[in-house]
Amino acid sequence: MDRARIPIEELITSFKSTSTVEDIFDKLEIWNRNDSQQIPLEHSKEYTLRKLLLHSENPVKLKEKVQSIEKNKLANKFMELIQEIREDKKLTVFMEKRYKEYEKDTSCSEVVQYYKDEIEKRNEFQKQRQIKKEIKEKKIILKKSVSKQTPLWKNLRKYQALDYFNIPITCYNTTNPEEHDLVGDILSCLQGFHTKFINPNNLEIPLTFSINEPIDPQFKCIVPKILKLVSAYTIICRYSEENRQSHNGYVNQALACYISKFIRDYLNFIICLENQHKSGELGLQSLSFAAQAHVYKMEFVARIVSIITQEKKKGGQTLSVLHEEMTQCYIDESLKKLLAGMVEVSTIPFFQSLEKWIFKGQVFDPCDEFMIKCGDLILNDDTEKYWNRCYTVRNEYVPSYLEKFKEIILRTGKYLNALYHCNIPNKSNLIYTSTNNEKLVYSMWCSDSTNYLKTINNAYMFASSSLLNVLLIDYDLMNRLKSIKRYFLLEQGDFVVHLLDVCDEELKKPTDDIVYNRLESLLDICLRVNVGCVDQYKDDIKMELKKDPLSFQIFKILAIQTEKEKDYTNFQPSSNLLGIQSFCLGLTTQWPVSLIFNETVISNYQILFRLLLLCKNVERQLLKVWLCDKHLKKTPDSSAITYKKAFNLRQNMLLFVQNLEYYMFEEVIETQWQAFTSAIQYKVKNVDELLDEQQKFLNLCLKNCMVTNPDLMKSSRYLLELCTEFSDYILLSKSHLNHLKLDFEKSIQILENKFTAAMIDLLKCIRKMSRLDSGNIIYNFLYRMDFNGMYTEQINMDDTILYT
Repeated sequence: MDRARIPIEELITSFKSTSTVEDIFDKLEIWNRNDSQQIPLEHSKEYTLRKLLLHSENPVKLKEKVQSIEKNKLANKFMELIQEIREDKKLTVFMEKRYKEYEKDTSCSEVVQYYKDEIEKRNEFQKQRQIKKEIKEKKIILKKSVSKQTPLWKNLRKYQALDYFNIPITCYNTTNPEEHDLVGDILSCLQGFHTKFINPNNLEIPLTFSINEPIDPQFKCIVPKILKLVSAYTIICRYSEENRQSHNGYVNQALACYISKFIRDYLNFIICLENQHKSGELGLQSLSFAAQAHVYKMEFVARIVSIITQEKKKGGQTLSVLHEEMTQCYIDESLKKLLAGMVEVSTIPFFQSLEKWIFKGQVFDPCDEFMIKCGDLILNDDTEKYWNRCYTVRNEYVPSYLEKFKEIILRTGKYLNALYHCNIPNKSNLIYTSTNNEKLVYSMWCSDSTNYLKTINNAYMFASSSLLNVLLIDYDLMNRLKSIKRYFLLEQGDFVVHLLDVCDEELKKPTDDIVYNRLESLLDICLRVNVGCVDQYKDDIKMELKKDPLSFQIFKILAIQTEKEKDYTNFQPSSNLLGIQSFCLGLTTQWPVSLIFNETVISNYQILFRLLLLCKNVERQLLKVWLCDKHLKKTPDSSAITYKKAFNLRQNMLLFVQNLEYYMFEEVIETQWQAFTSAIQYKVKNVDELLDEQQKFLNLCLKNCMVTNPDLMKSSRYLLELCTEFSDYILLSKSHLNHLKLDFEKSIQILENKFTAAMIDLLKCIRKMSRLDSGNIIYNFLYRMDFNGMYTEQINMDDTILYT
């Protein structure tokens, strides 16, 4: 009964019932006694069902429902419960009333509507992902069916092929042929026919022939020279006929179409020879001379298609082979013209796909041969991953003449694709259209009329400037950056002061004991007072509680791509952090702003924020000690001497913290910020340059704030920890200092020795670093700390001061 009391009380409260727990227990006991009576189960079940059907609005539907659940052991109990509710008129009226209220609350609830919207978004995301997966599977199936299941037409209709094919040869003609008959045989052989005196040994490349022995020896030495034309013709025919379908790519298909025209010209040449042969004007010597004029052309084309076939090249690989041949062809004008036609026709399907990419940001690659690959990623919260991995360059399919421009081509399509996902009106203006209807046309030497590189560059400038303008104007990027600086880089002093004052009690607690919602509400208050009331992007700021200490997070980032990376990956730091050590700001953004403020960028801003907040908190603690010292100065002179060292140590610590803050805020962050914003206004021309400038700004801030150097970071962190230890010691022991003067003096002396040693070690590291990099502004911090030569002598000492 005791275990059931709590859930029954919750039910009574939820239903706003006037019944007590004892009333419910009495009711349950009555039901229990009724169940213990010796009533046959079937009789009870049928009786209850009859009563329910009698008063039901839809008896047929109710009976079907009961039959569907009658196998369940609790079906009978469930029917009895419904009957009890129906007989209790007060309960029925109450439940109907509560249902109407619940229905009304549900329809008006913003929270429920929010969750409905989230569920719809998630379902839409899953639906898009499933559709994309199905489309990809269909493409793979279609590709396999084209390449494997569909037979080539020449396998079904071999007599229509221009190439040789296997036929049974019963016997050879053993008579000694005359020159006229031999020439006719050779002309048939040149067209891919089996003849009386000359036949192929096998159909493998290179093709060899067997010549009948009875042929006159003076003819035998001429025939092999003519048959070189046949071997080249066979290679060309096979390539042309095997690539008429698109299973080897549209580029190879276009090249095969052009080569088929070349084959027709060759066959016209053979027809002319046949006409001479019929008129008796063609002898074997004349045939050999005429064939030699075409052998070098045929062998040239055969060599190119052999490279493409043997190495299974397609797409940009085929175009690279043709372009390299084009660059090496200098002497023969006829070969130049032939090769130029092959390259020009082959580039048409590739340039059509390229136009769709650089003009519209769409990947058209049905045969998997284009230089840009579209991944399976869908735009979601992981913006950085989508931007870097969704569209990538396939280097193996980049034509050699576009190798230097592959990054520009990739960025052009990515920018247009990013614009397509932006929430802006009139997206039809996002498609690049030139005034002269520019088309990509290949040319060995780009002229004004066929300068495809100029067209690519124009499309790139349009895409990059369009996306940059959308970010700067439509999405107000500069004011967003100012908002980031205001909160993450603590530009506004009243915000950080108000934050530390309001959240002081919560931030003193261990992270696990912090009430997250309470701290989040306090942060929201801090964001909305003072300068926050005019910041339109303050709602994008959110709160995070990091599990890793600041030093661990920094060293983990520094260990990336080093031997120590595994150590930081496997090691889990202790989670007993205080709120002030784990507190951090986050940022909520939507596309395309999330492209600029990606996860890496935000993590860098967070490191700077945690470091700056830590310094501000240490300064605040030392100022509390300063207030405490003001009261101690009113004590008698004999007692004041005892605290003199503590006063001096507090002043040295406060000088260190304030100088460190001034150096980081004014000499590092503000200086680099001015350079960063100036670059955006006058130097940046595209989004990638903007990302590079922002990363450059963050890298310089982290470097000059002594974050990326492990020795400097360790020393500065240790000094801040000593300042915190000192302030905590003074504030905790101020009530009973008079009783523990000896211990107090000893503790202060130990802290002073540690602080001095750590300070000298830090200044030595700065001096050593400045010698290696004379232009580093970190040397300014050394001048500030040693302005009166207090540490000069100890810094100049050769021995390194160690501290523990």
